[in-house]
Amino acid sequence: MLQTYEQFEVEIVKAKGTYIWDKSGKKYLDFYGGHAVCITGHCNPTIVKAIKKQSDKLIFYSNIFFTEPSFKLGKKLCETLLPEKYQVFFANSGSEANETAIKMARKFTNKNHIISFKKSFHGRSITSLGITGIDSYHQFEPNLDQYTSFAEFGNLDSVKELCNANIAAIICEAIQSIGGINEVDFEFYKKLREFCDENNILLIFDEVQTGLGRTGTFWYCEQIGIYPDIITSAKGIAGGLPISAVLLKEKISRTIKTGEHATTFGGGPLVCSAGYANINYILRKNFLKKVKQKSFYLIKKLKEINQIDQVLGKGFLIGIKFKEVKLNFVKLCLEKGLILGPSYKKDVFRLMPPLTVTFGEIDQFIKILKSVLI
Repeated sequence: MLQTYEQFEVEIVKAKGTYIWDKSGKKYLDFYGGHAVCITGHCNPTIVKAIKKQSDKLIFYSNIFFTEPSFKLGKKLCETLLPEKYQVFFANSGSEANETAIKMARKFTNKNHIISFKKSFHGRSITSLGITGIDSYHQFEPNLDQYTSFAEFGNLDSVKELCNANIAAIICEAIQSIGGINEVDFEFYKKLREFCDENNILLIFDEVQTGLGRTGTFWYCEQIGIYPDIITSAKGIAGGLPISAVLLKEKISRTIKTGEHATTFGGGPLVCSAGYANINYILRKNFLKKVKQKSFYLIKKLKEINQIDQVLGKGFLIGIKFKEVKLNFVKLCLEKGLILGPSYKKDVFRLMPPLTVTFGEIDQFIKILKSVLI
């Protein structure tokens, strides 16, 4: 198998909730969630039940036929953005969702230039690499970066300096995750929304990691109080099965004609059944309220650790910035039975546990973390 990731010498065989087990029976506390995918815990019984039920009836057919699971999931996602009206396109990955967003923005505006932001990450396919603002990913030339300009994140003047009559869209990774959990204040996004409206530029929000409740609200843009023209989502939609979504305002979706875009596997009945069960689970009464409470508790505990300089992020998309660079830190945590993730910044490590994590598991995480830091 092509080694596209630097794999740990661990073979995992089972997972449940916030834990995974390797072949030898060793148990790990998972505060990474398979790159933020297992958003409601590994093998969530609600999702497993939906998968089993649907697999007895219809696993797959392409989108030339109507299937109820894809309709129900699409309707549910669009309802989360009311009163604004959106339509949805299902794909398979965050990269594909962002590719689709760029294609649709170009089609709608009849322009081809994109403004992205430095230190952003939007995927590993050619188009999504071209709009990614981390230089080390720009080794596969030529790509879309000849039609992309990169502004300073959070700097509206930097955006304005790059603008011309050929700008189709501005794409934002709502919180820059791989880049080091970089945030900007909400006022920047509000002014950016106004600027896009004034200049007939579409605003795209990449909520692949920030959406679906991970930052405390179903969409991160809810906290800001704006409606992007296009929102991309992926990662945790189906709790572990591959699916992504592109939500487009109706003014955009109405301009897309039959045959101009499609995908074979996007929105299949099995994965959409899992997604529908998962989204309903997240939208249960008080679920996101509890996410905020647990996040506040985790952040408070992290701030009490002397070696940590800053705690970054929101909800359960958290970065811990150490006062000193920690070499082999992820590996050392793994040896102690804890999984977390790195970032582009060598002194920032990412925490993306399932939203179902308990207060007790947070205490266990803090205990293991402290033991690694001794």
